[in-house]
Amino acid sequence: MIEGPRLVTEARPGLAAELGTLWTAVTRADGAVGFAVDAPEADIRTAADELVEDVRAGRQQLIAIDADGELAGTVFLRRGDRAVVRHRADVLKLMLHPDLQGRGWGKALLDAAVAHATTIGLEQLLLSTRGGTALPEFYVKQGWTQVGLFPDALRIGPGDLRDEHWFQLRL
Repeated sequence: MIEGPRLVTEARPGLAAELGTLWTAVTRADGAVGFAVDAPEADIRTAADELVEDVRAGRQQLIAIDADGELAGTVFLRRGDRAVVRHRADVLKLMLHPDLQGRGWGKALLDAAVAHATTIGLEQLLLSTRGGTALPEFYVKQGWTQVGLFPDALRIGPGDLRDEHWFQLRL
């Protein structure tokens, strides 16, 4: 049974481990979520621990989807931390378990992040994504505007440099 998307207001016990498992599965499926496909699982799990600590400390907000009681999809919002950027947030780690992809849950997570950002009074959202995937086109179809391109910014593997596409959504 799939539940969500929902704003996570309290990090449940085991959330970091669930996030590490999800993040590893998405990474192994060549998901554009900050790691190369062969990244050490320990590195991914350390990043998951840090991300959940950011949620607990209020530095990031998590919107999640659960499947059968386990974390199956995420999107994070990191609001600007200074007065000049408090009107915006970065959208980070839009992830969906590979078994659930292609069913509209990624769009549902993104829509929930936009709705939450609007509710808390943000004026714009920013995100970046890896080139060489369908993601830049996905964000354009969702109404986001590409505002920048950083050629060869991401080294995915030996001889595999990818562009990083930057997007903005005005709320």
